[in-house]
Amino acid sequence: MAGAGLFRLVVAVLLVLAAPAGAQAPRGVQDDVFTVTEVAVDVTDASALQAREKALLEGQRQAFQRLIQRLASDAAARVPRLDESTMTRLVRSIDVANERTSAVRYLATLTVRFNPPAVREVLTQAGIAFTETRARPILLVPVFSAGGSTVLFEDRNPWREAWERRPPRDTLMPIMVPLGDLRDIGDLDTRSALAGDPAKLEAIARRYGAADTAVAVATVSLDPVTSKPTVALTVTRHTAGADSTLVDSFTGETGDRGEALLAKAVDWVERELERLWKEENAIGPGGDERQITINVPISSLAEWAEVRRRLAGIGLIRKADVLQVSRQEGRIALTYVGETGQLRSALAQRDLELIEGVGEATLRLTGPVRR
Repeated sequence: MAGAGLFRLVVAVLLVLAAPAGAQAPRGVQDDVFTVTEVAVDVTDASALQAREKALLEGQRQAFQRLIQRLASDAAARVPRLDESTMTRLVRSIDVANERTSAVRYLATLTVRFNPPAVREVLTQAGIAFTETRARPILLVPVFSAGGSTVLFEDRNPWREAWERRPPRDTLMPIMVPLGDLRDIGDLDTRSALAGDPAKLEAIARRYGAADTAVAVATVSLDPVTSKPTVALTVTRHTAGADSTLVDSFTGETGDRGEALLAKAVDWVERELERLWKEENAIGPGGDERQITINVPISSLAEWAEVRRRLAGIGLIRKADVLQVSRQEGRIALTYVGETGQLRSALAQRDLELIEGVGEATLRLTGPVRR
């Protein structure tokens, strides 16, 4: 009881709690990795026409910076400033919305679609490794500890609420957070989450449509002398291949609100999970093309069409040549860049399982087929 009382006291002292924000589906996730949305431009020049021309060019530059930040880790500083002709070659199309003008001012919101081969060429010439594989969502399980008590869904959880308040990110690693409703409570308790129970974590991830889970433990304490708050983080990512753990801590100043410190911790976790994904799936400059022949068991034309559709959405694959197709099976020659493990990971994000065997490999559908 004393521990529970101290837990509530620490929460009250550190956190100004907001109301729960509801379901946590990935926000701002774009279907096309090479499309950048919500680029705001506001330019004043000698005339509205000149302002518009200048704004469109500046908008393309802004969009390109956001794109390389999405595809590569800390690469923006290494990409040289591109001239207008190069930007024109990089951009496939621009959509303009919310357009407003005055005699000398132009404002708008742009959606910029880039030409993937041209972008790859620029990044390769700049010596930048990058990934264009968007991960399936990861389910983050936020466990909060303070004053000797630990909670997940059973009580108000300031750590989970910090995740609910997080702003949207332009990321290749979308993160979902459980609602904390009765189904979540039935699926996973605090002890099982801390133990990394594979069956229970897999069950709750499957219900949310997530590929993997990450159990993020935030331990909050107050220094008894300085009254400075500290958040210690341990984040364990559970995947089909292996588990990995990240650790860090953040200390505020005397009188700091714990809410701001937890927001800083949320940002760190998001960036670190994305960094790991990029490192695991990055293609180095000048990556050689490889080829693999795969057999695709099918039971219908709908399944065959679904396989082709999913392959077409994978950035690592440069070509998918159909060699043969029958009622029971198809054979495809895939030309791709990167390592075979990276190809397997990219295929898995599209619910395709690559099984290597003696001779040719097999590709199987693992998700529902469009009808």
